[in-house]
Amino acid sequence: MIQTYTGYHGTTISRGENILKTKKYSISYKEEEWLGRGVYFFEKDIQQAINFCTKARKYDDYVILKSKIEANICIDLDNLETMKILEKIAKEIQNRYIKLKDGRPRKLKNAVILDKLYKIKPYDVVKKTFSIEKTTHIYDTNFIWVQVQICVRNRECIKTIEEVIRNERSYVFN
Repeated sequence: MIQTYTGYHGTTISRGENILKTKKYSISYKEEEWLGRGVYFFEKDIQQAINFCTKARKYDDYVILKSKIEANICIDLDNLETMKILEKIAKEIQNRYIKLKDGRPRKLKNAVILDKLYKIKPYDVVKKTFSIEKTTHIYDTNFIWVQVQICVRNRECIKTIEEVIRNERSYVFN
C-alpha cells in the first residue's frame, strides 16, 4: 500500500535552485546521519524547515522546498516492533563500527544499523519523531516539543518539488 507524505526541505538558495533545475535532491551520505543515507524532510511542518535553516544551519539566505512523497515501504521508527528489530541489530554489531572512516570515535551508529536493516528489507522511506532541544514541557502538561523527520532513501518516491518560501536576507538593505 502506498503511503503519501508531505515533506519540507530547507537549504541554501543556490542548492535549492539547483534542486529545482535538476528536479533532483542530493542524497546525504554522512557516516553519522540519524536516519541513514537519503534526502531529509520535515513531515507536514514548514516551521521546522525554517528553524533548521535559521537556527541549526544559520543560513543567510535559504529556500524551503515542498515535496510530495509516495512510498511503498516505510520504516516507522515510532513503531515498537521496528524498534525491537533495530535493537537486535544494534546488539549484533555492538562492538563493531566504533570509529568513523577518519578514525574519530563515532557518536551515533544509526546509519550503520539502518544500512543493515536496508540489506535485510530494502525500504523507500524511514520516519522518526524526535524531541526538539527545548527541555521543558508545555506548562502543566506532559506535552514535549517534537518534530517528525523523514529520510527518503529511494529518490524515485519524490513525486513533486516546489519552492514555497525564499528568504534572501543578505540582499535586504537597511
